[in-house]
Amino acid sequence: FFLKTPLVSHVLRRIGAQALGMPAAARWTPSEGEPLLARFQATARGHVGTKWYSGKATKIHADSTVDVLYDDGDTEQRVHPKFVKPSKAPPASAPPTPVSMPPARAGLSEYELQREKNIADNKAALAALGLGDDSPRLIGPRVHQPRQTARKPRRESGPPQRVQPSRSRSAPDRLSAGLELEDVEAVERSARKKRQRRVFREEGGDAAFPRTEILVAESRWTLPALPGGGRHNSSCHLCTQGVASWRGAFSGPLGCSQCPLIWCSRCLTNIYEECHDDAATGDNLLVHRVIEHANEASAFVCPMCTSTCPCLRAGCGSKIEKHKSAGWVGVTGRRDPLCRTPLVKRLKDDEALASLVA
Repeated sequence: FFLKTPLVSHVLRRIGAQALGMPAAARWTPSEGEPLLARFQATARGHVGTKWYSGKATKIHADSTVDVLYDDGDTEQRVHPKFVKPSKAPPASAPPTPVSMPPARAGLSEYELQREKNIADNKAALAALGLGDDSPRLIGPRVHQPRQTARKPRRESGPPQRVQPSRSRSAPDRLSAGLELEDVEAVERSARKKRQRRVFREEGGDAAFPRTEILVAESRWTLPALPGGGRHNSSCHLCTQGVASWRGAFSGPLGCSQCPLIWCSRCLTNIYEECHDDAATGDNLLVHRVIEHANEASAFVCPMCTSTCPCLRAGCGSKIEKHKSAGWVGVTGRRDPLCRTPLVKRLKDDEALASLVA
C-alpha cells in the first residue's frame, strides 16, 4: 500500500528504479526505418520547451541513441532514447482497409453516415422502452392559457380627488412615517406659527399695524442724532424685533450714538445686571429710565462699536445663535438652551451710563 502512494510513485519516477535495487523496465528501442516520435533538440537543450515530431529512425548506435529523419526533412543525430517513443501511426506495410459503403450511401460523408447510425440506435432504444412514435403520449397537448393581469380600478367620473395626509397626526405618528425628531419639531413649529397668523388675521391683526401706524410709532422715538446724519434702524440688533413684530406695545428703544443700531428694552434687561435684578425684584422701570436719559444725552455707545457684542466672536453659528449663547436675546434670555455661560455687563462699569443709575 505504501508503494502505491502518489508521493512514492513520483520519487520512483525521479530517481529511477535502479537506485532502489529493483529491476528496471525494458526501454523501447526502434529499429532502422521504423516510424517514431522524437523530441526535437531535447537531447541538447532538455525537454522544456520542446515538442514531439514524427519521423523515422535512420541509425541505431551502440549507446542506444538514435539518428532521426523527421517528416519535414530535418535530421538530428544521437537522440537520447528517453526522447524517443513509438509512433501512433500504423506501419506503412499494412495500409488501412477501406470501408465499403452501400451503393445508396456512397454520396454521404462519414459524419452523415455516423449521424444516421446514431438516429437508428436511438429509435431502437425508444422502441425497447415503449416510447416509439406509435406509443401513446405521456403528456397531453398544451393548452394555451391567457395571461392574467391585475385589473385597474375604474375611475369614478368627476374631477380627480387629491388625497392629502391628515394634519391632526401626533408626533409618534409622524415618527412612524419616517420623520426624525428634529423634523417633527420643525413641522410642529411651522404649524403653530400658521395657527397664530390665522388667529391674528381673524382678529383684525392686519389692520392693527398698518404701514402708517408703524411710521407714527417709530416717529415718536427720541433717538440720538447720528454723526454723519441718517436715521436708525427699525428693529433691534439682538432679537430683530420691531413695532410690527413686537407682542404688545413696542417701547422706545435705545439708540447708539455712533451707529444706526437700536437695542430694545427686553434685550437690555438681559445685558445689564442692574436691569435684570430690577426686573426680577422691582418694578422693571430702570431700563426705561436708562433708555430715556441715554437717548437725550447721546451717551450710549453700543457693544458693536466697542467690539464686545457676542456676534463678533469667532466660531460657527449665525448672529442670532451667538446672541442667544450669551443670553442677550430678550425673548428667551438666559433661559435659552444655547446659553451655558451668560455674558453679563454692568451699568456702573460703563462711564457714560454709570451716572444714569439711581
